[in-house]
Amino acid sequence: METIAAAKAAAPPMNVRILVVPRGVPQTKPRACNYGLALSRGEFCVIYDAEDRPEPDQLRLAIAAFREDERIRRDVDPTARPLVCVQAALNYFNAEHNVLTRMFAVEYSQWFDSMLPGMEGTGIPLPLGGTSNHFRSAQLRELGGWDPWNVTEDADLGLRASVRGFRVGIIDSTTWEEACSKVPAWIKQRTRWIKGFMITAAVNMRRPLRFVRRTGFGKQWA
Repeated sequence: METIAAAKAAAPPMNVRILVVPRGVPQTKPRACNYGLALSRGEFCVIYDAEDRPEPDQLRLAIAAFREDERIRRDVDPTARPLVCVQAALNYFNAEHNVLTRMFAVEYSQWFDSMLPGMEGTGIPLPLGGTSNHFRSAQLRELGGWDPWNVTEDADLGLRASVRGFRVGIIDSTTWEEACSKVPAWIKQRTRWIKGFMITAAVNMRRPLRFVRRTGFGKQWA
C-alpha cells in the first residue's frame, strides 16, 4: 500500500497509468508483469524496478536497436533471427556503501559489461536480467509473456526466446539500482535466484536435444 500511495502522490502526467494488480496466486513479479502486458497498447514495452535509475537516452537506444534489426533483416539478411529484446547493463549506485555492495558491483560489472556483450555474437541463449529488458510487445505475447511461477522469470524468458527462434541483444546503456547492503537480505535474494535458475534449467532441458537443436547451442561445441 505504501508503494501505491507514493506512486499516486508523485502525480504522474496523464500519459502514465497506475495499475493495481488484483489479488491472486501466485503473488509474484512475473504475474504482475503479465497483467501489465495484457493491458498495454504500445509497440514496445520495458521492465524497470521501482528504484531504477536508467541513463536518460536508454529508451532511444533501445528503439534504435530494434529499427536497425528491421533494416538488417529487410536489406541485408532476411534469414537473421528477429530481435525480440534488448538488455541494458545493470549496476549499483550504492556500490561504496560497504564490502557487500562493492562485491555486488564487481559481479555485475563482470557480467553485464563483459560476459553478456561477449556472448551476444556467439548465438548462445542469453539469460535476461531482472530489469531494463526492452521488448517488442507482439513477440513477447507470442512467447506467452513471463512464467508467473518462476522466481527468475527473466532468465527463463531469455532461454525460451532463443528456443522460439528469436534473438536477445545488448545495448550500451546502464541502469543503476540499489544493491543489498545487509547479509540476511543478500542470502534471501541469492537463495531465490538459485532456486529460479534450477527451475529454469529443469524446464528448458526437459528435452535437451530439442533445446540444443533449436537454439543452435550445439554449434558452439562442434
